[in-house]
Amino acid sequence: MPIPSQDRAHFLFLKLHSLTGIFPIGAFLVLHLSVNSLRTVGVWQYQLSIDLINNLPFLIVIETLFIYIPLLIHSLMGFYIIFSGKINLRHYPYPRNWGYTLQRITGAVVFFFLIYHMGTTVGPKLLYGKEQFEAAPFLIDIMNREFSNWTGRFLYLVGIVSATYHFCMGLWSFCVSWGIIIGPAAQRNAGIVFALFGLALTALGVATVAEFSLDPLPVDATVEGGAS
Repeated sequence: MPIPSQDRAHFLFLKLHSLTGIFPIGAFLVLHLSVNSLRTVGVWQYQLSIDLINNLPFLIVIETLFIYIPLLIHSLMGFYIIFSGKINLRHYPYPRNWGYTLQRITGAVVFFFLIYHMGTTVGPKLLYGKEQFEAAPFLIDIMNREFSNWTGRFLYLVGIVSATYHFCMGLWSFCVSWGIIIGPAAQRNAGIVFALFGLALTALGVATVAEFSLDPLPVDATVEGGAS
């Protein structure tokens, strides 16, 4: 089997990076923000969604294979692109160049935000063995504390805005680089569509933060004896 050339390897590297950003990472982002937005409908609906997820069979295997490993690979690739590239806004201050630069910056912001987010939610949940029906009361209490002050609200708002921008800009770049949208008019129209999509995702995240901040309701386990 012939070894691909350096240019070919770099091309495949960029393709894999963009692909993992859309699936499964981007798909999970949309699902995660949508599920969390159920908190704006009611705490009961939100609790049931957490119960459903945490009672899935082989949950830790699913999360590891389809979330954590792809996320780590995508992040490491992203940092390689950041440190191997050059910021040339001074010489090429075009909107598209600004968009790519902001995508790199928000990618780094999201990476460190996820370390914080998982360290305060997933980590304690696993550490204290809060599984199945124990998970919802435990995680909802954590979120209530996170949004009880402006520091937590600020961190999550920055993380949400960075994640939605990074994803939607990446979605546009993916469609361009994979030849899905061709030509200036199509790319411009797709940019508008993806921007509106990003604003909708951001609105879901902001509404969820606002609901937790204004109405921090604790919950009990939906199954008796399910929480300690």
